[in-house]
Amino acid sequence: MAETIPQEILDDLYEYPLKRRSFAYLLWLFLGVFGAHRIYLNRTWTGLAMLLTFGGALIWWAVDFFLIPRLVFRQNTIQGQRRDLGLPPSGLAFLPPSDGSELAAPPRWYNPESRRGARGVRKALADAIVLVFAGYALGSLSRATGNIEAIAAVGALIVVLNFGRQMAPLHHVPLVGDLVRWSYRLRLFYHHVKPGNAFARLVRPFVGIFYAPFRKKSRAEVGLYLRLGGAFVVLFLLEDLATEVVQPFVAEASLAGLTGVWWVKDVIFTLAYIFAFTAPIGATLMIYLLTRRSHRALVFMSAITIVAVMMGVLSP
Repeated sequence: MAETIPQEILDDLYEYPLKRRSFAYLLWLFLGVFGAHRIYLNRTWTGLAMLLTFGGALIWWAVDFFLIPRLVFRQNTIQGQRRDLGLPPSGLAFLPPSDGSELAAPPRWYNPESRRGARGVRKALADAIVLVFAGYALGSLSRATGNIEAIAAVGALIVVLNFGRQMAPLHHVPLVGDLVRWSYRLRLFYHHVKPGNAFARLVRPFVGIFYAPFRKKSRAEVGLYLRLGGAFVVLFLLEDLATEVVQPFVAEASLAGLTGVWWVKDVIFTLAYIFAFTAPIGATLMIYLLTRRSHRALVFMSAITIVAVMMGVLSP
């Protein structure tokens, strides 16, 4: 079955790191309008709210200058309480304690008989339909809007699921290591939470948002994908910001692109696309990662996804 979690990554996942006030202020200063400091302090929802409102029209961003010490203290207090109680750290609060070995065994929700014979063929076909539908829709919408961020996120998801073991030694490398650790959090989540049938996976982005305020598991799943989305949002916003700032100095252009339209478009489209398409694709591919001894089925399903995305991009 799927490999165990490498000990060094398990140690990273299950450490109880304390947040640093100085680093929170640095994030507040340079990326605070995008909510980066709140995401760092495990306040993903309010961080994303800041991202969507450009720091609450800068008012929320300014107020947070005074709130950061209290937010850091609260997060560190919660982390200490979880350590004392023998609970996983707050970043893995949705999981039971782990020794890293559970991924070597099939998930409890997995029924091998359901994947054999005609029934197994029907399930595999349904999985392929999910990937084709999500991939083609993603490619088509990206072509129509010119927004490629979600394609990049899905590509990163496919790479890290297929090559996570090979990438594990890079878990200390900035960005790459964050992606590797994120992928193991995703594996742990789906090991304990059934991905659902094909239809459930297709509608999960919409249902998950609805249930997130009321169900811990839905909230955890939404949070996982929004963490991935938030990372790509920040990366592409920084790219856009650099372009808009540099362009007037290398060409006779205005700074109009810095006001309103560009960041709202990128933030809304990127978050919506990444969450809407990585959730069904990630849940479907995870079935094959967690329940197959060989990665051939995962590679085949990943290839179907890539082809579907390209067909959507190249469709007239």
